[in-house]
Amino acid sequence: MNKKITLGLGIVAFATLLVFACTKKKADNSITPTYKSEATGTGANPNVNNQTVTGTNTITNPATANSGVNTSDNTGGVWTYPNCASTNSLVLKANNGSCNITVSFAVPPSIGTTTYAVASSPVGSSAVSVVVNNAINQPSGIVWYGRSGTVAVTTTTNGISAQMNSIVCTQQNFNFPTVAINGPISCN
Repeated sequence: MNKKITLGLGIVAFATLLVFACTKKKADNSITPTYKSEATGTGANPNVNNQTVTGTNTITNPATANSGVNTSDNTGGVWTYPNCASTNSLVLKANNGSCNITVSFAVPPSIGTTTYAVASSPVGSSAVSVVVNNAINQPSGIVWYGRSGTVAVTTTTNGISAQMNSIVCTQQNFNFPTVAINGPISCN
């Protein structure tokens, strides 16, 4: 009798295993990693026109310390101011060796004194842009962009002069270090 019970239980267990083995698995809708050949759509690249890069591109900053440039200080060389169309100029420049500073206006400054904020691009009669190439006491070849500060511009029928006050410049990809710009700039 024991053999019959054992044989019956074995058949039931074997039939149960066959039933569970043959049933379909539930669909798993969770997100799982796949090989590119198994992926659907664009091969797992969300933007097919913009190739993705694996790894990281480490950008190093060649500048390591803050510095300042004062256009009234001639210890590093003499500042020169190129001539311009005095009352209709959109640009004021100052040069000292390879260092040059450019102040750009959206519209020519009107006769009188106007204080402009420094912005990334000139805006009407309220903001100017300041760009410094090869700032003094910084590695050569770096372009610095004015981020804050003010420029007080005085325009007469004979020329334009400006006083740059606490202009903070940074590189396009780095917020530090900074270059502070102060001093006069003119065009006659």
